[in-house]
Amino acid sequence: MNKKKIERALQDVIDTCYDGVEGYETAADEIEEESIKTLFLRLAQQRKGFIEEIKNEALKLGIELNDSATSKGFFHRTWIAAKSAFSPDSKGKIIEEAMDGEKRAVDVYTKVHANPEVPQYLHETLKEQEHLIKVAIHQLNGLFSE
Repeated sequence: MNKKKIERALQDVIDTCYDGVEGYETAADEIEEESIKTLFLRLAQQRKGFIEEIKNEALKLGIELNDSATSKGFFHRTWIAAKSAFSPDSKGKIIEEAMDGEKRAVDVYTKVHANPEVPQYLHETLKEQEHLIKVAIHQLNGLFSE
């Protein structure tokens, strides 16, 4: 078991989840429709739960993960705010950006699944989280028909 490789893989997931928390909180601030705002805040809370779950599992392996979001996530959130300010269809643009963020999260999880250094029991946790992210994508996609 290469702890450094596991740490890097799990840190990528944690960073992605932090980006999700901050992205959903930004999106909730930018959207006026209460049902969508509630969904975004619920998904932000879900990502916080993902973070805690992964950090607790990492500690069992003697790995301490950093609390941070990425600069890429910062620019994505800034882009959401700019789009909503200048777009006549800000609701659609915000939902679209949220879906893009979730698709990037799935890509990160897929990459971590391919890492043979990650213990099997962690793969199960990550698969469940990835499944919930895919459920979120489906929910977000459904908002376009509302």
